[in-house]
Amino acid sequence: MNVTIADIAKATGLAKSTISGALNNKSGFSEKTRRRVLAAAEELGYVPNEIARGLSSKSTGSIGLIIKDITNPFYNHITKGVQEIAGEHGYTVFLCSSGEEHQAEIKHIQAMVRKRVDGLIIAPLLEEVTFDHFFELKDQNVPFVLLGKIQGLSCDTYDFDDYDGGRQVTEHLLSMGHTRICFVRGPKTSKAAKLRYSAFTDTLKSHGIEADERYVFQNANGIADGMAVGKQIAAMPDRPTAVICFDDVIAIGLIKAVMEAGMQVPEDLSIIGFDDIEVNTFPLTTVSIPTYEAGKALAWTLFDRILQRRTSGFQHITFEQKLIERASVRQLHNK
Repeated sequence: MNVTIADIAKATGLAKSTISGALNNKSGFSEKTRRRVLAAAEELGYVPNEIARGLSSKSTGSIGLIIKDITNPFYNHITKGVQEIAGEHGYTVFLCSSGEEHQAEIKHIQAMVRKRVDGLIIAPLLEEVTFDHFFELKDQNVPFVLLGKIQGLSCDTYDFDDYDGGRQVTEHLLSMGHTRICFVRGPKTSKAAKLRYSAFTDTLKSHGIEADERYVFQNANGIADGMAVGKQIAAMPDRPTAVICFDDVIAIGLIKAVMEAGMQVPEDLSIIGFDDIEVNTFPLTTVSIPTYEAGKALAWTLFDRILQRRTSGFQHITFEQKLIERASVRQLHNK
């Protein structure tokens, strides 16, 4: 059973207010009384209730971090950056993953508010969902920062230039002679997936090329989906020469599937991903996204709000993306 202040008061014969004051190192108590209380607390195995302490101080020394996919390395670097800055401020981070599920996102936010976290960092679903829970969060005066923008919601936001990333990979493949290009889109709730695909089709059009719907795969998420797409591509009689994957995790699955089908990368199929995660299985051409730096920036901004170092002027920062060329794209001799 949890030992309470009342248990210590009963054991020592002192008032609960005296026990609480001595445990919290408040003035007005003799050193003898303080030692007596601390000795009893240690003997009984008393553990301070940080949540209850937070109720009186209006701070729990904790923040919430809600991401989309705890299994995706993309979010590992964001989490690391957030935890580093939280640690510098003496805070604990509660981590939740929505798993790209709208209701899970809502429930996690509500749970964090009930736990009275001092603030929230959220990577929200941004497509084909409603945003009422964010406007409710705003009304509750809970400090929060978003990775992505919600129209009409005034708050601090950070973002990545996904449109430019999509443009870069498409231009790169075109410059290498590829015109039959496949695009594997990400989850339908992802704004990044929408922007990267829009950049892909726009860039093709600027070169007088229309995207071939046979080579567009929707709503992929994870290695298994990448493998499924890879098997379909390997079976095509008129295969594309290159594939742009929504992220590196999907690309890894795709590479595995086509190689199991007897194809070689990039000799038979060129592949590009996004995120620049640590891939030891293949030297993948990809797009580097500064996720660790973004995690630190998100946390700094949140603590600016929590500690009232900044009280006005919401920030809207966009991080650039950079193409990283490795060995998964082949130069074609004939366009």
